[in-house]
Amino acid sequence: MTSLRIGRDDAGQRVDRFLRKALPRSSLGNLFRMLRKGVVRVDGRRVEGDRRLAEGEVVEIRVAEESLRALEPAGTAATAGPRRPAADASRVRVLHRDEDVLAVDKPPHLLVQPGDGDSGPTLQDQVLALVGRGDARTFVPSLAHRLDRDTSGVVLFGLSARGLRGLTEAFRARKVEKRYLALVAGSPPEDRFTVDLPLARDLSDDTRGARMKVSRGEDARSAVTDFAVLARDDERGFALIEARPRTGRTHQIRAHLRAAGFPIVGDPKYGDPRRDPRWRAMTGLRRQFLHAWRVAFAHPAAPERRVEVESALPPDLRRALARAFGGRAPDFAPSAPPGEDGRSC
Repeated sequence: MTSLRIGRDDAGQRVDRFLRKALPRSSLGNLFRMLRKGVVRVDGRRVEGDRRLAEGEVVEIRVAEESLRALEPAGTAATAGPRRPAADASRVRVLHRDEDVLAVDKPPHLLVQPGDGDSGPTLQDQVLALVGRGDARTFVPSLAHRLDRDTSGVVLFGLSARGLRGLTEAFRARKVEKRYLALVAGSPPEDRFTVDLPLARDLSDDTRGARMKVSRGEDARSAVTDFAVLARDDERGFALIEARPRTGRTHQIRAHLRAAGFPIVGDPKYGDPRRDPRWRAMTGLRRQFLHAWRVAFAHPAAPERRVEVESALPPDLRRALARAFGGRAPDFAPSAPPGEDGRSC
Protein backbone atom coordinates (compact mmCIF):
# COMPACT_ATOMS: atom_id res chain seq x y z
CA MET A 1 0.00 0.00 0.00
CA THR A 2 1.13 3.52 -0.76
CA SER A 3 0.09 6.53 1.35
CA LEU A 4 0.21 10.11 0.11
CA ARG A 5 -0.33 12.97 2.53
CA ILE A 6 -2.08 15.96 0.99
CA GLY A 7 -0.08 19.14 1.38
CA ARG A 8 -1.08 22.76 0.84
CA ASP A 9 -0.42 22.71 -2.90
CA ASP A 10 -2.30 19.46 -3.52
CA ALA A 11 -5.37 20.42 -1.48
CA GLY A 12 -8.62 21.49 -3.11
CA GLN A 13 -8.40 19.06 -6.01
CA ARG A 14 -10.89 16.36 -6.85
CA VAL A 15 -9.65 12.87 -6.03
CA ASP A 16 -9.82 11.72 -9.65
CA ARG A 17 -7.83 14.72 -10.91
CA PHE A 18 -5.24 14.28 -8.18
CA LEU A 19 -4.80 10.63 -9.17
CA ARG A 20 -4.43 11.49 -12.86
CA LYS A 21 -1.49 13.74 -12.01
CA ALA A 22 0.02 11.55 -9.29
CA LEU A 23 -0.23 8.39 -11.43
CA PRO A 24 0.64 9.72 -14.90
CA ARG A 25 1.19 6.26 -16.40
CA SER A 26 -2.18 4.88 -15.34
CA SER A 27 -5.07 5.00 -17.80
CA LEU A 28 -8.18 6.95 -16.91
CA GLY A 29 -10.23 3.77 -17.04
CA ASN A 30 -7.88 2.06 -14.59
CA LEU A 31 -8.10 4.96 -12.16
CA PHE A 32 -11.90 4.86 -12.17
CA ARG A 33 -11.83 1.08 -11.62
CA MET A 34 -9.55 1.62 -8.60
CA LEU A 35 -12.02 4.14 -7.17
CA ARG A 36 -15.01 1.92 -7.86
CA LYS A 37 -13.41 -1.10 -6.18
CA GLY A 38 -12.31 0.87 -3.13
CA VAL A 39 -8.61 0.48 -3.89
CA VAL A 40 -8.24 4.26 -3.36
CA ARG A 41 -9.28 5.58 0.05
CA VAL A 42 -8.98 8.86 1.90
CA ASP A 43 -8.23 8.60 5.61
CA GLY A 44 -9.29 4.97 5.38
CA ARG A 45 -12.70 5.61 3.78
CA ARG A 46 -13.95 4.88 0.28
CA VAL A 47 -14.54 8.01 -1.75
CA GLU A 48 -16.05 9.14 -5.04
CA GLY A 49 -13.89 10.67 -7.74
CA ASP A 50 -15.44 14.13 -7.32
CA ARG A 51 -14.59 14.33 -3.59
CA ARG A 52 -12.39 17.36 -2.82
CA LEU A 53 -9.14 16.72 -0.94
CA ALA A 54 -8.21 18.75 2.13
CA GLU A 55 -4.76 19.56 3.47
CA GLY A 56 -3.54 16.91 5.93
CA GLU A 57 -5.68 14.08 4.57
CA VAL A 58 -4.00 10.84 3.50
CA VAL A 59 -4.76 9.19 0.18
CA GLU A 60 -4.21 5.42 0.40
CA ILE A 61 -3.65 3.35 -2.74
CA ARG A 62 -4.08 -0.25 -1.69
CA VAL A 63 -2.00 -1.88 -4.40
CA ALA A 64 1.36 -3.64 -4.14
CA GLU A 65 4.33 -1.28 -4.37
CA GLU A 66 5.73 -2.96 -7.48
CA SER A 67 2.46 -2.27 -9.26
CA LEU A 68 2.82 1.45 -8.72
CA ARG A 69 6.07 2.26 -10.46
CA ALA A 70 4.04 4.89 -12.29
CA LEU A 71 3.70 6.78 -9.04
CA GLU A 72 5.84 9.76 -10.07
CA PRO A 73 4.98 13.45 -10.20
CA ALA A 74 4.21 14.63 -13.70
CA GLY A 75 7.22 16.30 -15.27
CA THR A 76 9.94 14.14 -13.68
CA ALA A 77 12.70 12.63 -15.79
CA ALA A 78 10.71 9.45 -16.32
CA THR A 79 7.76 11.24 -17.89
CA ALA A 80 9.09 14.49 -19.30
CA GLY A 81 10.96 13.25 -22.37
CA PRO A 82 14.66 13.82 -23.10
CA ARG A 83 16.82 14.85 -20.18
CA ARG A 84 17.76 18.53 -20.18
CA PRO A 85 21.15 19.87 -19.04
CA ALA A 86 21.40 20.76 -15.38
CA ALA A 87 20.43 24.35 -14.64
CA ASP A 88 22.51 26.70 -12.49
CA ALA A 89 20.39 28.10 -9.66
CA SER A 90 23.07 30.68 -8.85
CA ARG A 91 22.25 32.49 -12.10
CA VAL A 92 18.77 33.45 -10.89
CA ARG A 93 18.52 37.04 -9.68
CA VAL A 94 15.62 37.22 -7.23
CA LEU A 95 13.70 40.50 -7.06
CA HIS A 96 10.94 39.32 -4.70
CA ARG A 97 10.15 36.06 -2.96
CA ASP A 98 7.57 34.84 -0.47
CA GLU A 99 5.84 31.51 -0.02
CA ASP A 100 3.42 32.13 -2.91
CA VAL A 101 5.15 34.39 -5.44
CA LEU A 102 8.62 34.69 -6.94
CA ALA A 103 9.77 37.57 -9.16
CA VAL A 104 13.07 37.16 -10.99
CA ASP A 105 15.16 39.31 -13.29
CA LYS A 106 15.33 37.59 -16.67
CA PRO A 107 18.52 38.24 -18.65
CA PRO A 108 18.37 38.59 -22.44
CA HIS A 109 18.95 35.67 -24.83
CA LEU A 110 17.32 33.17 -22.46
CA LEU A 111 14.09 31.28 -23.12
CA VAL A 112 11.62 31.37 -20.25
CA GLN A 113 10.48 27.78 -20.86
CA PRO A 114 11.43 24.86 -23.14
CA GLY A 115 10.57 25.12 -26.81
CA ASP A 116 10.88 22.95 -29.89
CA GLY A 117 14.49 22.45 -30.91
CA ASP A 118 15.98 24.02 -27.76
CA SER A 119 17.89 21.76 -25.40
CA GLY A 120 19.66 24.23 -23.14
CA PRO A 121 18.52 25.24 -19.63
CA THR A 122 15.71 27.80 -19.52
CA LEU A 123 14.69 30.36 -16.93
CA GLN A 124 12.09 27.87 -15.69
CA ASP A 125 14.81 25.23 -15.27
CA GLN A 126 16.95 27.67 -13.29
CA VAL A 127 14.06 28.61 -11.02
CA LEU A 128 13.19 24.96 -10.32
CA ALA A 129 16.84 24.34 -9.46
CA LEU A 130 16.58 27.24 -7.01
CA VAL A 131 13.25 26.53 -5.30
CA GLY A 132 12.69 22.80 -5.87
CA ARG A 133 9.30 21.09 -5.92
CA GLY A 134 8.68 20.86 -2.19
CA ASP A 135 6.50 17.97 -1.04
CA ALA A 136 3.72 18.50 -3.58
CA ARG A 137 2.80 15.47 -5.70
CA THR A 138 0.94 17.33 -8.44
CA PHE A 139 2.12 20.96 -8.34
CA VAL A 140 5.29 22.40 -9.85
CA PRO A 141 6.32 26.07 -9.37
CA SER A 142 5.46 27.61 -12.73
CA LEU A 143 5.53 30.73 -14.89
CA ALA A 144 2.59 33.10 -14.57
CA HIS A 145 3.44 34.87 -17.87
CA ARG A 146 6.16 35.00 -20.51
CA LEU A 147 8.73 37.28 -22.07
CA ASP A 148 10.35 36.88 -25.49
CA ARG A 149 13.83 35.34 -25.55
CA ASP A 150 15.60 38.67 -26.18
CA THR A 151 13.41 40.76 -23.86
CA SER A 152 14.81 41.25 -20.36
CA GLY A 153 13.21 42.16 -17.06
CA VAL A 154 10.66 41.04 -14.49
CA VAL A 155 9.10 37.58 -14.75
CA LEU A 156 6.63 36.22 -12.17
CA PHE A 157 6.34 32.61 -10.95
CA GLY A 158 3.73 31.00 -8.73
CA LEU A 159 5.51 29.10 -5.95
CA SER A 160 2.28 27.63 -4.60
CA ALA A 161 -0.96 26.52 -6.19
CA ARG A 162 -2.64 29.49 -4.52
CA GLY A 163 0.00 31.88 -5.83
CA LEU A 164 -0.03 30.57 -9.39
CA ARG A 165 -3.83 30.50 -9.55
CA GLY A 166 -4.07 34.06 -8.22
CA LEU A 167 -1.44 35.43 -10.60
CA THR A 168 -2.99 33.66 -13.59
CA GLU A 169 -6.42 35.04 -12.75
CA ALA A 170 -4.98 38.54 -12.25
CA PHE A 171 -3.31 38.47 -15.67
CA ARG A 172 -6.51 37.19 -17.27
CA ALA A 173 -8.54 39.95 -15.60
CA ARG A 174 -5.94 42.56 -16.64
CA LYS A 175 -5.23 43.47 -13.03
CA VAL A 176 -1.44 43.22 -13.31
CA GLU A 177 0.21 46.54 -14.14
CA LYS A 178 3.16 46.01 -16.50
CA ARG A 179 5.55 48.71 -17.65
CA TYR A 180 8.21 48.28 -20.33
CA LEU A 181 11.02 50.49 -21.57
CA ALA A 182 11.71 50.67 -25.30
CA LEU A 183 14.17 52.66 -27.37
CA VAL A 184 12.50 53.54 -30.66
CA ALA A 185 13.56 55.16 -33.91
CA GLY A 186 11.80 58.43 -34.54
CA SER A 187 10.23 61.06 -32.33
CA PRO A 188 6.50 60.75 -31.53
CA PRO A 189 4.77 64.13 -31.89
CA GLU A 190 2.98 63.78 -28.55
CA ASP A 191 4.50 62.88 -25.20
CA ARG A 192 1.62 60.49 -24.53
CA PHE A 193 -0.39 58.41 -26.98
CA THR A 194 -2.39 55.21 -27.21
CA VAL A 195 -2.38 52.54 -29.90
CA ASP A 196 -5.69 50.69 -30.12
CA LEU A 197 -5.31 48.24 -33.00
CA PRO A 198 -6.39 44.55 -33.10
CA LEU A 199 -3.71 41.96 -33.83
CA ALA A 200 -3.67 38.60 -35.57
CA ARG A 201 -0.97 36.13 -36.52
CA ASP A 202 0.71 36.92 -39.83
CA LEU A 203 0.08 33.66 -41.71
CA SER A 204 2.75 34.55 -44.29
CA ASP A 205 5.36 34.11 -41.52
CA ASP A 206 5.72 30.41 -40.75
CA THR A 207 8.82 30.79 -38.59
CA ARG A 208 8.84 29.93 -34.93
CA GLY A 209 7.39 32.76 -32.85
CA ALA A 210 5.59 34.03 -35.94
CA ARG A 211 5.05 37.74 -36.44
CA MET A 212 1.79 39.46 -35.52
CA LYS A 213 0.07 42.05 -37.73
CA VAL A 214 -2.65 44.65 -37.42
CA SER A 215 -5.84 43.06 -38.70
CA ARG A 216 -9.59 43.55 -38.80
CA GLY A 217 -10.21 39.91 -39.66
CA GLU A 218 -12.27 37.41 -37.69
CA ASP A 219 -9.16 35.95 -36.07
CA ALA A 220 -7.95 39.33 -34.80
CA ARG A 221 -8.03 40.08 -31.08
CA SER A 222 -8.32 43.51 -29.49
CA ALA A 223 -5.05 45.03 -28.32
CA VAL A 224 -4.46 48.36 -26.56
CA THR A 225 -1.17 49.89 -25.41
CA ASP A 226 -0.54 53.22 -23.69
CA PHE A 227 2.78 54.93 -24.43
CA ALA A 228 4.64 57.82 -22.80
CA VAL A 229 7.82 59.46 -24.10
CA LEU A 230 10.37 59.66 -21.27
CA ALA A 231 13.21 61.25 -23.24
CA ARG A 232 13.93 62.14 -26.85
CA ASP A 233 16.89 63.16 -29.00
CA ASP A 234 15.53 64.71 -32.16
CA GLU A 235 19.01 65.26 -33.59
CA ARG A 236 19.92 61.58 -33.51
CA GLY A 237 16.33 60.43 -34.07
CA PHE A 238 15.73 58.28 -30.99
CA ALA A 239 13.18 58.30 -28.17
CA LEU A 240 12.95 56.36 -24.92
CA ILE A 241 9.37 55.22 -24.41
CA GLU A 242 7.47 53.65 -21.55
CA ALA A 243 4.82 51.16 -22.67
CA ARG A 244 1.86 50.04 -20.56
CA PRO A 245 -0.09 47.27 -22.31
CA ARG A 246 -3.72 47.05 -21.28
CA THR A 247 -4.05 43.68 -23.01
CA GLY A 248 -1.59 40.81 -23.23
CA ARG A 249 -1.28 39.81 -26.88
CA THR A 250 1.79 38.17 -28.36
CA HIS A 251 4.40 40.76 -29.43
CA GLN A 252 1.85 43.48 -28.68
CA ILE A 253 4.24 46.32 -27.84
CA ARG A 254 6.56 45.53 -30.73
CA ALA A 255 3.72 45.31 -33.27
CA HIS A 256 1.99 48.44 -31.99
CA LEU A 257 5.14 50.56 -32.11
CA ARG A 258 5.81 49.40 -35.65
CA ALA A 259 2.23 50.28 -36.63
CA ALA A 260 2.62 53.73 -35.05
CA GLY A 261 5.77 54.35 -37.13
CA PHE A 262 8.29 54.08 -34.28
CA PRO A 263 9.92 50.63 -34.46
CA ILE A 264 11.99 49.35 -31.56
CA VAL A 265 15.71 49.64 -32.27
CA GLY A 266 17.28 46.23 -32.85
CA ASP A 267 13.97 44.41 -33.33
CA PRO A 268 14.52 41.65 -35.94
CA LYS A 269 10.79 41.04 -36.56
CA TYR A 270 9.22 44.48 -36.33
CA GLY A 271 12.10 46.85 -37.05
CA ASP A 272 13.03 48.51 -40.33
CA PRO A 273 15.37 46.05 -42.12
CA ARG A 274 16.86 48.81 -44.30
CA ARG A 275 17.67 51.28 -41.54
CA ASP A 276 18.09 49.02 -38.49
CA PRO A 277 21.74 48.10 -39.26
CA ARG A 278 22.64 51.77 -38.95
CA TRP A 279 20.67 52.13 -35.71
CA ARG A 280 22.39 49.04 -34.30
CA ALA A 281 25.78 50.47 -35.22
CA MET A 282 24.94 53.76 -33.53
CA THR A 283 23.79 52.10 -30.30
CA GLY A 284 25.86 48.93 -30.21
CA LEU A 285 22.71 46.83 -29.72
CA ARG A 286 22.71 43.09 -30.36
CA ARG A 287 19.00 42.59 -29.56
CA GLN A 288 15.78 44.58 -29.41
CA PHE A 289 15.74 47.35 -26.81
CA LEU A 290 12.73 46.14 -24.81
CA HIS A 291 12.84 45.69 -21.04
CA ALA A 292 10.07 44.74 -18.58
CA TRP A 293 11.06 47.16 -15.88
CA ARG A 294 8.10 47.31 -13.49
CA VAL A 295 5.29 44.98 -12.45
CA ALA A 296 2.65 45.65 -9.78
CA PHE A 297 -0.17 43.42 -8.56
CA ALA A 298 -2.35 42.55 -5.57
CA HIS A 299 -0.82 39.65 -3.67
CA PRO A 300 -2.76 36.41 -4.35
CA ALA A 301 -2.89 35.49 -0.64
CA ALA A 302 -3.61 39.01 0.62
CA PRO A 303 -5.40 41.19 -1.96
CA GLU A 304 -5.06 44.25 0.24
CA ARG A 305 -1.27 44.01 -0.10
CA ARG A 306 0.16 45.54 -3.27
CA VAL A 307 3.44 44.12 -4.55
CA GLU A 308 5.63 46.28 -6.78
CA VAL A 309 8.77 44.89 -8.39
CA GLU A 310 11.34 46.77 -10.47
CA SER A 311 14.22 45.61 -12.64
CA ALA A 312 17.03 48.04 -13.48
CA LEU A 313 18.15 48.35 -17.09
CA PRO A 314 20.80 45.70 -17.79
CA PRO A 315 24.30 46.84 -18.83
CA ASP A 316 23.84 46.34 -22.59
CA LEU A 317 20.74 48.54 -22.65
CA ARG A 318 22.34 51.20 -20.42
CA ARG A 319 25.28 51.42 -22.83
CA ALA A 320 22.98 51.52 -25.85
CA LEU A 321 20.84 54.25 -24.29
CA ALA A 322 23.89 56.40 -23.56
CA ARG A 323 25.16 56.00 -27.11
CA ALA A 324 21.73 56.79 -28.56
CA PHE A 325 21.68 60.06 -26.61
CA GLY A 326 25.18 61.18 -27.50
CA GLY A 327 27.20 59.67 -24.67
CA ARG A 328 25.04 60.31 -21.62
CA ALA A 329 21.96 58.30 -20.71
CA PRO A 330 18.93 60.51 -19.97
CA ASP A 331 17.25 60.64 -16.60
CA PHE A 332 13.74 59.31 -16.77
CA ALA A 333 10.76 58.62 -14.53
CA PRO A 334 7.45 56.82 -15.05
CA SER A 335 4.74 58.92 -16.62
CA ALA A 336 0.99 58.95 -16.11
CA PRO A 337 -1.00 57.01 -18.71
CA PRO A 338 -2.46 58.97 -21.63
CA GLY A 339 -5.35 61.28 -20.91
CA GLU A 340 -7.71 63.06 -23.23
CA ASP A 341 -4.81 64.97 -24.73
CA GLY A 342 -3.08 61.76 -25.84
CA ARG A 343 -3.11 60.61 -29.43
CA SER A 344 -4.72 57.32 -30.44
CA CYS A 345 -3.54 55.24 -33.37
